[in-house]
Amino acid sequence: MVSLVDPATVNLLTLALDATAMRQHAIAQNIANVNTPGYQRLGVGFESRMEELKAAAARGAGKAGLAEFRPVFELAPDEAVTLETEMVALSENTLHHQALLKALNKQMALMSVAINEGKR
Repeated sequence: MVSLVDPATVNLLTLALDATAMRQHAIAQNIANVNTPGYQRLGVGFESRMEELKAAAARGAGKAGLAEFRPVFELAPDEAVTLETEMVALSENTLHHQALLKALNKQMALMSVAINEGKR
């Protein structure tokens, strides 16, 4: 049986959306502490492991198998926190989040069509 919605794609999109939500939180923390002496920039580790994540999803790893790839907060002590840098990061993250939502919505629209067409 052919599936219209690829579970691996949905799982990857879900993890990526989790990363953008966490990144939004990290950016907010960085902006709030931009003038705090000794503050270490907060980031999110996720994209660096994307190739491993894609390979795991291709092998058919479900949500449980992808748990080790969940995004995590990371300190970046060598990076200076500036308002300009954080605002750019905020804009990029917002665009990334919107693109991921569109992709997930397309996957769910396929499922909706399959369900609704079956009711006739």
